[in-house]
Amino acid sequence: MRTVMKSIAVAGLLAASPTFASLVAQSGSVATSSSQSADESRQTVPELATGVTFGAMRFSSGRTEVAVSATLQYSPRSWLSFAATPGYGHMSLGRFSANGPTDLPLSVGASHSIAGLAWSPSISGSVYTALSLGDTSSLGVGRTAMGASASLSAWATEQLNLAIGASRPISADAGNGAVNLEAAYSMGKVTPNVGLSSELGRADSSATLARSIAAGVAFSVAGPLTLTLDGSHGLTTGAPSWTFSIGVGTAFAGLSPLSPSSSLRRLTKALGSRVSSTSGYAKSGIGSKSCKSAGTC
Repeated sequence: MRTVMKSIAVAGLLAASPTFASLVAQSGSVATSSSQSADESRQTVPELATGVTFGAMRFSSGRTEVAVSATLQYSPRSWLSFAATPGYGHMSLGRFSANGPTDLPLSVGASHSIAGLAWSPSISGSVYTALSLGDTSSLGVGRTAMGASASLSAWATEQLNLAIGASRPISADAGNGAVNLEAAYSMGKVTPNVGLSSELGRADSSATLARSIAAGVAFSVAGPLTLTLDGSHGLTTGAPSWTFSIGVGTAFAGLSPLSPSSSLRRLTKALGSRVSSTSGYAKSGIGSKSCKSAGTC
């Protein structure tokens, strides 16, 4: 509990710091006029976007993690985005516990809106990596992994946005591929969303493919500044039994394929890793490379 309170305090101090406040103010000042819409789902992420997230998750084995992370996103063009999410957290399993930096997700993505077509579809693609800043006895998966993802989103109605995405590893021991289904419903200043995520391929020995459902809500605070609440529930033992995150920042605004603007994308980065829970955590251990010692089987 002390570690959780310290993490919350760190998040509060970071959000209240002059540097972070300056970044938020700067990011809001460069937002386009369309980002001032009262509709949260149609907010535009500014050129320089930031955010702070506190997250927690627990596996059925008893392994738990809490972390605080900062989202930094730079979009020199409306169709191009670079992002990084450094974080620090605490992990515990039985009598064992560890503190340290989480894996560092980095990504570059591009998107294209197809004008003139029904539903106003958008396609996007990205290349991402999760840099391991620790070893297999601490947080994260204990190794650097790379992958690529693509998605297609469209407005089925003026209020309902649907999206489908898939990811695939492009480096050794980077976990399995996955497919995500998402839906968001615009309600003005509030945008609730739901999602379903499922790993593809074959699971590691003594593990199962990770499948989970997620839900969350985004509240427009002022312009692109957004407050988010998200949670998920594991449908298989390969996924965390539950995850939860709360975040605030301009990086979470609107519904963009290049931003953490859905529950699945926000939760994926909240604990510092783009690697899926089954393949990622099952291949990392506590003192060994056994998924049983890692508490993920």
